Parts: sequence; C-alpha cells; structure tokens
Amino acid sequence: MSVNEKEAKAPKAPVAIPAGHPRAGLPVYKWKLMLVAGALLSGINGYDVSNVANTQVAIYEAFGRIELLPWVSLAYSLVNAACIPLFRQFTHIFELKMLSLVAIVLVMASAVLTGAAPNIEAIIVGRALLGVGGSLSYQVILTYNVIFALPAELGIVQAMVGACFAIGLLTGPLIGGAFTENPHATWRWAFYIVVVMGAVALGINIAAYPRFKIPSPKSTSTHLREIDWLGCVLHMATLVLLGFACIGGGTTWPWGSRSSIAIYVVFGLVLVAYVAQQTFSLGTTPERRILPITALTTKPVVLLVTICSICAAMSYGVTLYYTPLYFAFTRGESPVSAAVRLLPFIGPFIVMIFIAGGLLPRIRYYMVFYVTGSVLLVLGSGLWQLVRPDTSESQVLGFEALIGLGCGLIWSLGMPIASVLLPKSMSFDAAMLYNMSQLGAVGVALAIAGAVYQNVGRQLVGEAFTDHEYLELLTGVNSGLLERASANPALALVVVEAVTAVIVRLFWIVFAAGLLSLACGALMKFEALDFVPRGGETGKPVLDGAAAEAAVAEAGTNGDAAPARKESGYDTADR
Repeated sequence: MSVNEKEAKAPKAPVAIPAGHPRAGLPVYKWKLMLVAGALLSGINGYDVSNVANTQVAIYEAFGRIELLPWVSLAYSLVNAACIPLFRQFTHIFELKMLSLVAIVLVMASAVLTGAAPNIEAIIVGRALLGVGGSLSYQVILTYNVIFALPAELGIVQAMVGACFAIGLLTGPLIGGAFTENPHATWRWAFYIVVVMGAVALGINIAAYPRFKIPSPKSTSTHLREIDWLGCVLHMATLVLLGFACIGGGTTWPWGSRSSIAIYVVFGLVLVAYVAQQTFSLGTTPERRILPITALTTKPVVLLVTICSICAAMSYGVTLYYTPLYFAFTRGESPVSAAVRLLPFIGPFIVMIFIAGGLLPRIRYYMVFYVTGSVLLVLGSGLWQLVRPDTSESQVLGFEALIGLGCGLIWSLGMPIASVLLPKSMSFDAAMLYNMSQLGAVGVALAIAGAVYQNVGRQLVGEAFTDHEYLELLTGVNSGLLERASANPALALVVVEAVTAVIVRLFWIVFAAGLLSLACGALMKFEALDFVPRGGETGKPVLDGAAAEAAVAEAGTNGDAAPARKESGYDTADR
C-alpha cells in the first residue's frame, strides 16, 4: 500500500481548537448537539414563516374577516424582522443560554396560543409573538455560531443553518396543508407541531449549550439604559407601518382613498425620521445606534454583500409564495400539489447553499459567487416574463430552478465574509446584518408583492367580481367563485390570464433584485479572503481595554477550561 493510500485511509484528526478559543474545553459531542439544535431551531423559524400558506383557507372559513387574512402570514415575518436589532443588543447584555431558553419557551407558548385561538385576531397576536420568539432564537443561534465556530468552519455552519431554514420554508406549506386536510388533526395542529419540535430543541439546549456571557465592566441596568431605544421604536414602527400600507391599501381601505394615502404618508415620515436618527445619531451615540452602520462603512464591501443578501432573500420570498399560486390557477392543482412544484426551486437552492459554503474557504474569491448567483437570478426571472397560462410545466420548473441556484449561491455567504473582513469586535454586527438581510427582506418582499398582487390583479380582472369576491378568489377561500368562473369559459379565461399576468409582473421584483445584486457584485474587489486564523488569533471577536481586564479579573477557575476563559475574555462556565 502506498503512502498516499495509507494517508487517505487514516482517520482524520479532530479539528484543532486554538488556545484561548471559546470552544476550548467544550466536549465535541456538545458542539455537535449545539449544531443539531441550531439546525432544528432554524428549521422551525423557516416553518413558521410559511406554514400558514395552506391553512389560510381553513382559518378564513372558521373566523371570516377576509381583510385581516393577509396579517396571518405577514405578522410573523414583519415582527421577526422588527425585533432583530433590539435582540442583537440583548446578546451583548444577557447570558446567551438564558436568552435561548426564553426564546424557545416563548415560541412553544405562542404556538399553543395560535393553535387554540378562538378568533382570527388571536391568531394574528399568536403569530406576532411567534415572530418575537423566532427572532430572538435565530439571533442567538447566529451569535453562538460566530463565537464558537472556527473561521474555516463558519461558512459550512451557516450553510447548514440556511439550508435548514429553507427546508422549514418548504415543509411549512406541505405539513400545514396535510394537517388542514386531515379532519381529525385540522389546521390547529399546523401550529401545535411546533411545540413538539421546540421541546426537542429545549432539551438539547438544557443539556448541551454552554453558559456564555460577554463580560463587561458595565452593569446590566447601564447597558439597558444605553440601548438606542428611539432607534428601536422607529425601526419597529417603520416595518409595521409598511405592512399596514401595503396590506391596507385596496383591502381595508379603497386604493387611492384618503386613508390609504394617509398611511403611506405616515410611513414615509417615520422612515425619514428613522434614517435621520440613525445617520446623525439622534438621542444616542454612533457606537450605540441600533443599526450597525459603522460595520457597513468600515468596509464598503460589507455593504455590497449585505445588499446582495437582501436581493437574494427578496427573490426567495417572491418565488416561494407565488409560484404555487401560478400552478393552482393555471393547472387546478391542490395547495399541497402546487407546493410540491417548488421542489425544483428548493432542491437546487439547498444544494448550492452547501456548495457555496464549502467552496468559499477554498476558492476564497467571494466576488465569483455573487456575480454568478446574480446572473442566474436575472436569467431565471427574465425568462419568467415569457410565462403564459399554457406554458409547459417543465419550462416553468426550469425557470424557478435557475432562481434557486442563484439564491443558493448568495444566501449564506454574507456572515462568513463579513466576519473575516470586519474587525473581530464587529463579528456580532455581521450576524445581525445577516439575520436582517434574510428575514427583513423576505417580510418586505411579501408586503410589496402582496400589494401588487391584490391591486394590479384587481385592475386586470375588471368588473367580473366585487372587491370582496376578488379578495376571496385570489386566496382561493371561496370554492363557489372558482366553480362560477370554471362554468363560464370566458370568465375563467379572464381570471387565469389576469392571475398569470400579475404573477409574471411580480417576478420583475426578482429581476430588479438580480440586477442590483449583479451591480454590487461587479463593484466588489477580485480579492481572496483568509479564513484560517494566523499566529495567536482565535478568529473570534475579542475584547480590549477595561472589558478584557474585567473579564480576566472576574474569571474563576474551572479545570481545563479556565485558561481558555481568561485568554479569550469570555465566560464559558458550565461546559
């Protein structure tokens, strides 16, 4: 046997953890369990985004209130994105394990509230609380990954998190639809199942997650006082008002009415106030702003990468939600069958996430991924403009596969790239930017696309239906209207062509996102990144000055893990 063959068959040595790294002293099995729990919680997060896609019909039939139905799906994404900046601050103040436990318990309790809801208002409140828990949970996952994963591991770790999020998004409509069609389980179990998954994650969290708190000489009360509370309020208000403006116009209020115009004016004023407050640090300091603007200006490429991530997330949201509607209206597919048509989109998406995450530390030229992915987005969405009601299914599936490939190449690279480019102290900012660019962009894309879908579609259908009937028709909640349309060939043709035309127009959002991402990719430097820490670096965020001294002074002894805590400046007790 040759030397090369012996080396190939020899077992691989475990990854060497540098001295002083927060993971030093942590048993390997606990690290693997942390990855499992992170993957599960990420999947739950994705599932909660989309599990109502095929339960809305049953919810409307149970409670009515068609004008509130869009909030059942949008409440989760918007509230999730609204809470991200505040929870980023919490990860600097409180112990991460405690935050994770609180988040999981909140998710489980909110799922019970939503499943047992006596009316649609309670469902919306439950979904909003689910968004709060999901936002905190996901931010803690990303923070743990930034701290505990080695630089060369972070790309593949984030690929796993992103892939599980995507799997959750895909299985949401399938599982939710299956429960809805089961007369014994009903739509309520689409929410109760989250309790079961959450219980598994809770057990792993208790057993495997290390207690971890970033040390600081400041007290908790001081940290809380220093939070940019004005920025938090303006950030949350901006996203919520965007939802009201996009959903209310044409549904709650007639399009072009005073109420509809007023809500857009209020949204615009709050947005301007938010931008001004963050730009000029009003009521806070530049270092304490709720958005990590310094991270975006320190390295311009981080801003470009973040914009690309936003473009990928918006493209993902539009494709995920509106491709099944095309098949439902043009082919008469059931909700579950229409959701299955997403597999050619999700499959390439997940494969490319892992390929990109694995190749980035080896190829190191990140610009290649963004340019290639953006070209695929432009190509796939551009071909969607050729889609008509009678376009072959194989062509449509091919177009969505191209978009999936493009999204997958871009989706998970933002955080590992930003973590390498930014100073170590800004790695947490990279996690927050990654989180915001995903869920925030998905929520915004769905709000904008929903407004276009409802209002442009109404114009295309004409006077065949009343406004209320049209809203029911678009969501598929009134089978009588569908039968009425199918019984009249001319009316059926109008409906199918109108819905197809408006869905095709929605893919202009994806096309524009692809072009913007391509422009950002073209502006990036053709440079290689070093994902391997050199010298004594740990590849992780470090503390300096008073914070580091306080950490060393407060650090006790804990066997073999004590030196790691003192060198890294982190409290990693309770391994």
